[in-house]
Amino acid sequence: MFKQNQVAEINAIIEKIEKAVKPNCEIGAREKVVLQTILKTNKVEKIAKFFPCRREYSDAIVAHFVNEKGLIKNRFSSHSQPFIFLLL
Repeated sequence: MFKQNQVAEINAIIEKIEKAVKPNCEIGAREKVVLQTILKTNKVEKIAKFFPCRREYSDAIVAHFVNEKGLIKNRFSSHSQPFIFLLL
């Protein structure tokens, strides 16, 4: 599905995210401004930590953490977004 250089890029992003993962956090993909607005509107008190990525990689990265690491996919997550977020 992905070329070798793309896999290396995805793995680098996954490593950064793994360092920040904590128990009971949620993962998703969304634009920064949009997610921050949604969190304020819904009065969610969790803190979002963002990781930049290419839009075509966001679905694969989120799926990796949901399927392999057992994280919960956040309900505000969307497809093909420029940032991966963790709600801590």
